[in-house]
Amino acid sequence: MHEKKKVCELGISVLVTLCLLCAPMPAQRSAGADNLYCRPGNVAGFGANDGPATLPQACFYTALSGTPSPGKEIRVPAAGGLQKAIETARCGDTLILAAGAEYSGGFEFPPKGCDDAHWITVRTGGKIPPEGTRITPCFAGIASLPGRPRYSCPSPDQAMAKLIVPLHSAISVSNYYRFIGLEITRPEGGGNADDLVRATGSNKIIFDRVWMHGTAKDETKRGLAFQGATYLAVIDSYLSDFHCIARTGSCTDSQTVWAGAGSEGGGIYKIVNNYLESSGEGILFGGAAGSSTPVDTEIRRNHFYKPLTWKPSDPSFFGTTFIAKNNFELKNASRVLLEGNVLENSWGGFSQAGFQLLLTPKNADNRCPLCIVKDVTIRYNVMRHSGAGMQLVSTRAGAGGGLSQGLMNVSIHDVIIEDINPAGFAGNGFALQISSDGPIYHDLTIDHITIPDAGRALLLIGSLAGSPLRNISITNSVLDAGKYQVWSTGGRQNCAFQKPSPQDIFDSCWSPYSFTNNILIGARQQWPKGNFFANNAKDVFASVGGEKVDFQLQASAHRDKAKDGKDPGADVPRVLAAIAGVE
Repeated sequence: MHEKKKVCELGISVLVTLCLLCAPMPAQRSAGADNLYCRPGNVAGFGANDGPATLPQACFYTALSGTPSPGKEIRVPAAGGLQKAIETARCGDTLILAAGAEYSGGFEFPPKGCDDAHWITVRTGGKIPPEGTRITPCFAGIASLPGRPRYSCPSPDQAMAKLIVPLHSAISVSNYYRFIGLEITRPEGGGNADDLVRATGSNKIIFDRVWMHGTAKDETKRGLAFQGATYLAVIDSYLSDFHCIARTGSCTDSQTVWAGAGSEGGGIYKIVNNYLESSGEGILFGGAAGSSTPVDTEIRRNHFYKPLTWKPSDPSFFGTTFIAKNNFELKNASRVLLEGNVLENSWGGFSQAGFQLLLTPKNADNRCPLCIVKDVTIRYNVMRHSGAGMQLVSTRAGAGGGLSQGLMNVSIHDVIIEDINPAGFAGNGFALQISSDGPIYHDLTIDHITIPDAGRALLLIGSLAGSPLRNISITNSVLDAGKYQVWSTGGRQNCAFQKPSPQDIFDSCWSPYSFTNNILIGARQQWPKGNFFANNAKDVFASVGGEKVDFQLQASAHRDKAKDGKDPGADVPRVLAAIAGVE
């Protein structure tokens, strides 16, 4: 399995060079601020839907030109006085913090009645990367972080001002603030830290080129909580070291950013071009009491990552066991676009099974009866190194939980999921889980995806007998069937109970459904008609430089067999173009 992982990674790296020259992005992206789907004045341009999901209908234009601060510049000395400077600043002013200086406090950035022509900017006085470029700890004088992907740092420099949030406190942010080039962290030692920043119910907030982080071994629950906020963006930033310690303490779940709870749904969120590192969820919407659902979220070109130094079974493990969950989860969200991201390293061992991505609406303890996951588009992403693939489940939230509003209208296409390794990543080894034990579930489309190594089984399926999931479609894909092919979630009341073949399980559990024009690797038993079969991956994928799998089809009978006349599987050149520069 480790050799297969190396083969896949080498293939991807080789193809980046080849394919960037021959394939456009899903839409063209220019230099500078990334407003691919948004024009000045917050005019959305996400285009036509490409499946049952409705794309976001609103956007947040985050170029500097769209957040003017035409007032005076106020230099805040390293000796302190930041809170006083915040209180005296007027709409349109810019607070300039000294490069390399430390400012300690649970600062409050209050509402001041500002408007779209008069933002308050809070920025470092040091030299940082230009607009549209992701910042790294290099600009806090750190050449590299152990266990993390390498970033360019020819000359480490303490260019960022540092805000240190005391334990049991948080930075509180209200309306019309833009933060640029700041390091936001906590003191080392002393116990658990909760949220570093809170923007509850706020409007028009941008975190731009910010390094927000915990410490290497302390419990730091979360970077940014923005329940009920509207027009909030995290762009070109680096969020790291958010983790809770397994089975001890009050910190049991961690995220880089969190929304989707409370009485106000909020929405119009933009999370673009960031490094996102959390032992729990990189991004989580929902998971707590709530009575409304956030809408219109754009999540693009982020690198979700868990360092292998956190993984107990890895030779590089550094000795502290954190609660590991997954990279991306929605429990309460509507109209979400997840595009051009890399999700890397996800393992089980605590309460999760090593899935990379979860769409799991939950009404835990009957505290969120209106929770729903609806209209989610997932496209042009790469997921690699995990114990399982994607969990797409609508279920009761345990013995005390009630029904949610369900899971519906999900469009997934042009996704590559490589190296599902249940043994190496402590997972259950299911590439796709599609199931419900009662809540509503309908209109799921999976098209043109590539799963070259499914692990234990391609599909984990379940629903109540006699209540099939509606409008399920899996088409035009290249799918390794795995050792056990299709598996039941279990129980005599399950639709898949004692069904002898994939065909029988699909017929019982889904209605209507489409499962056609797929290339199935290593498939046995009876599958629906209209699919194609291969003995192994070498019979399907092209080779570059010998044995390096590149996930495009070799010249064979499998070419051009998709319903649309294209090759089955993900459009590899477009996927690679979409993630170029993300890692």
